Amino acid sequence: MEYTYDDDLEELCPVCGDKVSGYHYGLLTCESCKGFFKRTVQNNKRYTCAENQECKIDKTQRKRCPFCRFQKCLNVGMRLEAVRADRMRGGRNKFGPMYKRDRALKQQKKALIRSNGFKLESAAPPPASPLQTDYGFTGTLHTLPTISKSLLPSTPSSITPTDYEANLYGPPSLGMAMQSHVPLTSQYQYTAFPGRVIKAECPDYTSSPESLTGYPYPDMYPSASPQPPSLPPLVLELLRCDPDELVVQNKIVAHLQQEQGGRGRLDKPSTFSLMCRMADQTLFSIVEWARSCIFFKELRVGDQMKLLHNCWSELLVLDHIFRQVQHGKEDSVLLVTGQEVELSSILSQAEATLSGLVQRGQELAARLRTLQVDRREIACMKFLLLFNPNVKLLENQAFVEGVQEQVNTALLEYTLSTYPQFQDKFSQLVVRLPELRSLSTQAEDYLCYMHLSGEVPCNNLLIEMLHAKRACV
Repeated sequence: MEYTYDDDLEELCPVCGDKVSGYHYGLLTCESCKGFFKRTVQNNKRYTCAENQECKIDKTQRKRCPFCRFQKCLNVGMRLEAVRADRMRGGRNKFGPMYKRDRALKQQKKALIRSNGFKLESAAPPPASPLQTDYGFTGTLHTLPTISKSLLPSTPSSITPTDYEANLYGPPSLGMAMQSHVPLTSQYQYTAFPGRVIKAECPDYTSSPESLTGYPYPDMYPSASPQPPSLPPLVLELLRCDPDELVVQNKIVAHLQQEQGGRGRLDKPSTFSLMCRMADQTLFSIVEWARSCIFFKELRVGDQMKLLHNCWSELLVLDHIFRQVQHGKEDSVLLVTGQEVELSSILSQAEATLSGLVQRGQELAARLRTLQVDRREIACMKFLLLFNPNVKLLENQAFVEGVQEQVNTALLEYTLSTYPQFQDKFSQLVVRLPELRSLSTQAEDYLCYMHLSGEVPCNNLLIEMLHAKRACV
């Protein structure tokens, strides 16, 4: 069977940039590089480079240095094992499924580019309803004693105080957090960003992905299946960056308990004030996540702060939304502290604006639950929110754009290979991002209103980020 190439996909040869002619030895290449690679392997040729093994290979210079050309063939993913011995019959059956899958990925990507620009960064968020933008209410959240009592565990905790408690001794600063902390060591550091491509042709999956990440994977594959589809290596790398949810929960609970212990039993915070403190501490964990994750560490502090200032509320909302997806109950809300609050209690006692925000969050969680969104997809979505090339005044915008392109491609490949029954899952996930931005913007507006009303303290990271983002608009 012949595996042809769709001219409409407009691909260029990854080796020399010439027009591709079809799938050859593992990927789309031009006829010239196809023949060169075949002759080199079949004839067992050995080349040397007259320079420093860094020769430029393009359409006009591809014949100058066969050594560098062959190395580039291997680097971009051409397969030695795909080249048959001279005059040997057969060979396509082994790579046929891979060609089909690659072609399906490219066609899906092309269709998405045509339909909605692929990145969807400029997609207009849905208009806010009058309910969520009307701040003409008279009540406050001090009338929620039945909820606030359940938000903070009253029993003493043996959790050791952590860096989260440092906030008690002075107002936090994102700049200090970014500069004063020693970067977390990681075995998955990338010291360079070559050609905006991260490839691992033969990833090691000898140990289960579950053991690498600490999170269970959905049981999607029948036991008779020999093995699940290979996961894009970049998706696994992004998932490894995620913090342990239980560790974050324990840190936040320990901080809130210590803070309340310093206030005294009679000084009980309002429900809204307590929710803000939870959000503030969650925001610290998000900053820690960003600082320790791949790609982000390659940026200068100025660009790091710009990116975080732009998307902090979106990451907070996504963190809350995915917690509700995992919680799996539409009639209650699971807080970051592990407490469960009845939705009816919140909606019956909160004023209209907060009720509207909570309901919209529940609706978005329900849509993601219907899509069967998993933790690996959420990890990709977090990176798509963080690495937004539309942020103004970035020093290294090309790097940020390259990261976003890679994550988009990895997410597309993952959804198509892992959820073949949902061919449009990628587009369904990505169109949730504008909804998420709309909800986070309205949450910011509400937080700003409550801050100006004196309901939110000034000296916390939450308000610092709010002011910083609004100053950049």
